[in-house]
Amino acid sequence: MSISITLQEIAQLVQGQLEGDPSVAINGVGSLDEAVPGQMTFVSDAALAGQLPSSKASAALVGASVPAAGIPLVRVKNVQAALAALLGYFNPGDDLPAVGIHPSAVVASSASLAADVAIGPFVVIGEGAVIGAGCVLSAGVKIGANVTLGEGCVLFENAVVRWGCRLGCRVRVGPGCVIGYDGFGYYQSQGKNVRVPHIGIVELQDDVDLGACVCVDRAKFGVTRVGAGTKIDNYVQVAHNVQIGQGCLLAAQVGLAGSCRLGNYVVMGGQVGVGDHVAIGDLARVGAQSGLLKDVPPGAEVFGTLAVGVRDFMRQTVNVGKLPELQRRVKELESRLNALESSKDH
Repeated sequence: MSISITLQEIAQLVQGQLEGDPSVAINGVGSLDEAVPGQMTFVSDAALAGQLPSSKASAALVGASVPAAGIPLVRVKNVQAALAALLGYFNPGDDLPAVGIHPSAVVASSASLAADVAIGPFVVIGEGAVIGAGCVLSAGVKIGANVTLGEGCVLFENAVVRWGCRLGCRVRVGPGCVIGYDGFGYYQSQGKNVRVPHIGIVELQDDVDLGACVCVDRAKFGVTRVGAGTKIDNYVQVAHNVQIGQGCLLAAQVGLAGSCRLGNYVVMGGQVGVGDHVAIGDLARVGAQSGLLKDVPPGAEVFGTLAVGVRDFMRQTVNVGKLPELQRRVKELESRLNALESSKDH
């Protein structure tokens, strides 16, 4: 179904100041170079404002400093926040089950479900599980014994939460996630790798988001913990006994080895690898594909494998580019030195 909204309504929705025809109808959102007539584009970086006149969009969300561009503008204090509100308006919503329990779901007799939960097809809920008010479990979700879900959790298709794990309120778990499988622990005996039992749990605090196919391993003993408000991208591995602070952002394919510790508001780019027992301080930022085998102090910015300070990495990179010229000069100096040493009066 097509959704349409006028610029006047958009200005009210995003609390912005309209410059242009208030009756212009908008039916979608597009980037500067891909938007078509009828769509709204946006400029979050003033340096891109020069591209507005060539855009085919019917209007644009802009900040206060962007000049007029020949199309209607809605000026806002925070372009990203306004864009999120507009995208939310056009969002058709997730394909979630309706309130109630689907006939194909299997719910243990000792499980406790709030009255307004939505349980989709082929969901399995184990003995002693507690499902809080407003929770939504999409098709194929598996909830183990004695699992607790706080209010407003949403678990998407085929997510698994194994025995004893705890989710706070408003936790979102993407398709294919596994929470609470055993950690990667073995010891060697008589030439064989023998599995170590893991008897701890996983705790996801309030407002944690997991993307698709994230794995959070249960602790060997105690708790693997993800702090409130942390957001984790697709295909991230969180090993046993890891402690992640509040408000962290972990991009796709990050791997956290056992017992490493992240402070609050740590940011990691894609494919960062962190060794076991490494501690990363509050507000640290780690560049994509970095490898960490030693602690990172609070507020540090590190990049590279093995990761070093950002400035050190940039300096090393520049020096590597100079190596061919340095090699040529060294050979030339060696030739001159050999010529001098071979002479009688060297």
